[in-house]
Amino acid sequence: MDTNIWTTVALSIQTFVFGAAAVFAYRQVSEVRLTREDQTRPFVILDFDMSRPPLIHLVMKNIGKTMARRVRIQTDPPLASTFDKDGQSEPIAKLRVFTDEIPTMAPDREIRMLFDSFPQREQRKFDDAYRVTITYEGERGRAYVDEMILDLGIYRNIEYITEHTVNDVHKQLKRIADAADGWGAGLGHGSGILVVTRDDKRKDRTLARRRFRARPEASFAPREASEGTMRWTLRRVRERASRALASASEKVDPREW
Repeated sequence: MDTNIWTTVALSIQTFVFGAAAVFAYRQVSEVRLTREDQTRPFVILDFDMSRPPLIHLVMKNIGKTMARRVRIQTDPPLASTFDKDGQSEPIAKLRVFTDEIPTMAPDREIRMLFDSFPQREQRKFDDAYRVTITYEGERGRAYVDEMILDLGIYRNIEYITEHTVNDVHKQLKRIADAADGWGAGLGHGSGILVVTRDDKRKDRTLARRRFRARPEASFAPREASEGTMRWTLRRVRERASRALASASEKVDPREW
């Protein structure tokens, strides 16, 4: 009788241990599966971009690893911009990305739009904070609901550094190309740019030396004549200076000294 009792107790303990191990293993598997899903899930966000102050851009992006489907974005209060009242563009809250669902958003896909200007927004006292609710589905049909707060107030009184992008580099290169185009020779251009290399300079010096050595003796006569003319001119200048000094000395009264 005692043996049967101990056997029953041992079987019960064994069953309990196996059950606890099975529950623990199931939880571990579930946590691993959830972790894997979180790492590979889509993740759609809406955020402000202040990289071009004072302009404010609104960026919608899937920063996750997989496709997001049936994306819908709602804000409370509705988005409002000072550009809405200029009559030249549709109010931002009525754009299709905010009124209809987006069928798909691939990983790293980004939708960027101009939202507002900080100085104009400050003057008209628009809302700074928006509560954003984004709903979408993953690859296996799992539904996601993400909530976030967008607050423009955190960007006040912050100093920004203007960063030049590839577009700025393109503009500078275009200016250089336009300026260089005017340097060309021919119809519609300037007189061109003379490019002289070291070899060209060496050849010019050699040619000049050869021409100098090949000059006839008669070619030196003008130089000698020019030297005689210069001596005659200097003599005339000295004579005129002497006469001017003599005339000035005669006009000076010694009693004034």
